[in-house]
Amino acid sequence: MTDASEAAVPVDTDPHPYFRVYSAGNFGEVAPERLSPMSWSLVGEPMERGTRALARRLWGRPPWAEGTHYVFVGYFGCRPYHNLAAYCHLARAIPGLDPEDVTGAYFEGVDAPAEVTALRPGRARRLAGAARLLRELRDVGPRLRALEERVAELEWGLRAALTARSPIALFGVLRDARPVLDEAWALHILTTSGLVPLGAVQRRVYGTLLRHGDEVAHWLSRPRELVWDRLHAAAATMDPFGPGHFLDSSFYEVADGTAPWRDYAVRHKRTATGEADPAVEPVSPADALAGMLSPWRGRTVRALAVAVGEVMAGREHSKSLAMRTLHVHRRLLPELATALGAPAEAWPYLTVREFAGLVTEPGLADRAGPRAEACRRALRTPMPEHLDLTGDDGVVRPWLSASPPTRRGVAPGVGTGVVMTPDDDPPDEPAIIVCASADADIAPLLPFAAGILSERGSDLSHIAILSREYGIPCVVGYPGAAALPPGTAVSVNGNTGEVSILDQH
Repeated sequence: MTDASEAAVPVDTDPHPYFRVYSAGNFGEVAPERLSPMSWSLVGEPMERGTRALARRLWGRPPWAEGTHYVFVGYFGCRPYHNLAAYCHLARAIPGLDPEDVTGAYFEGVDAPAEVTALRPGRARRLAGAARLLRELRDVGPRLRALEERVAELEWGLRAALTARSPIALFGVLRDARPVLDEAWALHILTTSGLVPLGAVQRRVYGTLLRHGDEVAHWLSRPRELVWDRLHAAAATMDPFGPGHFLDSSFYEVADGTAPWRDYAVRHKRTATGEADPAVEPVSPADALAGMLSPWRGRTVRALAVAVGEVMAGREHSKSLAMRTLHVHRRLLPELATALGAPAEAWPYLTVREFAGLVTEPGLADRAGPRAEACRRALRTPMPEHLDLTGDDGVVRPWLSASPPTRRGVAPGVGTGVVMTPDDDPPDEPAIIVCASADADIAPLLPFAAGILSERGSDLSHIAILSREYGIPCVVGYPGAAALPPGTAVSVNGNTGEVSILDQH
């Protein structure tokens, strides 16, 4: 039984009336297992708005994407989820795309939930939506450059406001940050969504033009340059307001300095020592292969490889801008809470809208207490990786895929070396980085690595994209990777997903 105060400040979102199978998916790979309500309002809510807006631009206003309930994401037991059923429905709304393309790209290859056939759009609308998606992707570059300037202005505004110790100026930064964060997540959703159909088209075209073309797509789909090297170089300057300062903090969680949320914030070491030559070929594989083909085949192969690589780079760039904007919130929210006289432990349990309203409605702070108690109860309850909310009894059940996750190669090549974790110093001999999951924070270690072996990951995970840029073989979905003893000799095959334990000490 829920009392009135808890009913007024719910923690969980309402499940969608039709799409009721959820998966931690990509959240489970890169975000903390549990997020504070404040962080959810800065991550889940703008992601929901951005995905809804994209769906409307592509297919009009489908009834299933309207209403007050969340459609594409969910927050249950303080754990963030993607709505697996909704994203598989989006896949069916694009010609030539299957739900398996989405689950393989971002959900570790789990089975797709059953289709709600009555909600599928007609063929004409599906074709029109695909054409609109291509036009949207064409404009990603200019939008990212404009957003980069806006994020830099926010960081400078934060520097000035904190230096002046001006609550008014800090509120101005908070006000200006919302549209910037919305645009960052909107671009991240666009590039994340666009990669799936682009990759499917690439595999089909390559399968027609090349022998084993669908198998070599990983070799050819590589971003020419990612933003993370530049940001890690900026972080090395130790500027507390610089663009790379966020790399010292948890991704996604803005309350990582307060209990209990700091216990869920996982960070790896930001910098590596020593010198290493980047494992990047002087000629890209796509250009080399194109030179061996007839002119029109070569141009087609190269154009598709460049298009996919640019969208990959855009996805990483948009994520970095979202993380930088979250870091602005991480710095200003505690300062504003102090200026408002709010308890230091209260602000993580408010949403950003509630926090912004404290000036005119101080009573909003009273929501923090019962919400904190609801979160404490939620954190004591284990939450499954996949949720089945199809029942009407309100019981949270794990959703079991008939096909268990299998290891897969997501960045081609063969690498052999000794085991090291992201927290170790690079050894003098070739190393294989082993981890439960990985994000862009391990980028400085990649020039020292002969390969990567991860317990979690998918075809388009952030670590897969980073591995392809550096030309490092990567295998994901290997149970127990993080538990391999240091010094163990391992060989990974990023083409086939094979892993061999050569020597274990």
